[in-house]
Amino acid sequence: MNFSPVNIIHILIIWQSLLFAVVLATPAYNKNKSNLFLSLLLLTLAVHFSYNLLYTNGLFLDVLPRYSCSYGFLYGPLFYLYIQFYLEKDAKLDKWRWLHFVPFFGILVVTAFGYKICKWAGFFIFPAMLAYAFFSFRELALYSRTIPHVSSKSVSSEIKWLKTLSVFMLVIVLLDLLAAQIHIINIFNINVKVEVVVQSGILLFVSLINYQGLKNPRPYQQISESDIALSKASELKVPMAKTDKQALQDLAASLDQFMTETRPYLNPDLNINTLAFNLGVTEKTLSQTINSIMGANFSDYINSYRIEFVRQKLEEDKDRSMSIKEVMYEAGFNSRSVFNTAFKKKTGLTPSEYQKYHQ
Repeated sequence: MNFSPVNIIHILIIWQSLLFAVVLATPAYNKNKSNLFLSLLLLTLAVHFSYNLLYTNGLFLDVLPRYSCSYGFLYGPLFYLYIQFYLEKDAKLDKWRWLHFVPFFGILVVTAFGYKICKWAGFFIFPAMLAYAFFSFRELALYSRTIPHVSSKSVSSEIKWLKTLSVFMLVIVLLDLLAAQIHIINIFNINVKVEVVVQSGILLFVSLINYQGLKNPRPYQQISESDIALSKASELKVPMAKTDKQALQDLAASLDQFMTETRPYLNPDLNINTLAFNLGVTEKTLSQTINSIMGANFSDYINSYRIEFVRQKLEEDKDRSMSIKEVMYEAGFNSRSVFNTAFKKKTGLTPSEYQKYHQ
């Protein structure tokens, strides 16, 4: 076997992909439906780069090239479905989602009958990948709009990670497209094969998936179709009758009393379903009250109580026996960056500045 830089990268990609695909099959990880698609994505990478390794070493050249384009029609659907099932609580692998895999199985069947279609089918791989990248970003945008209306928990790290992964995948696709046109690029007066750059990017992509997957096997917060509908309804500015507005104002007063007396905001996992159940109202009514009467979304409303809790704690803690981080977690925050941003927006000072001022 020729141990060229490209072949070494191929071997590393195969080894990492197979290793983590197996890890995802263990009980600690296979409870999430999204991990099925992540495992299949990694398995596809392992099979694809096994093909590349055999091809570059001149093995099975009478069979392998016929199927060379089939793998390209799996990456987009598997990555898109991974994001969908990762973010959506109600996602199911129904008959419509199986349609994403028709091109892949179609190529396998037609090729098995002796037809060579990869010469023209390969031209559709990159447009398909770009389309699935667009669908993935649309899913992330929908999730980002919905979550503040239904949950008080920060998911900024989740969104950042998935956006990074989506951008990374899109860049690799574009580089691969470039590699088909340009074979050598000059970097700091050194000629480098574009193929090596692309394969190195894929290796880094697999390493990122493995690192993040092992670090955080479960999603923080998923959304349902009812959450999406609730978010869309909250964003609509619909005029209310006087009686309806009075009813919402009465509920707002009860809500403020409930928040002050029972302090449910200290629960970092508090969501609109739980709060609505405790108040004996529907999620839609509660969301309408917070948006119309309080002038905020659910997350901002809950965080305003948390900020007030932190302020009182910092003012009472004259000898600084508690750290800001301890107070932050006690108040129900789970993200330092979200806490700092919300605190400064509310008080005009950072938490440490506020603490020093009130010592």
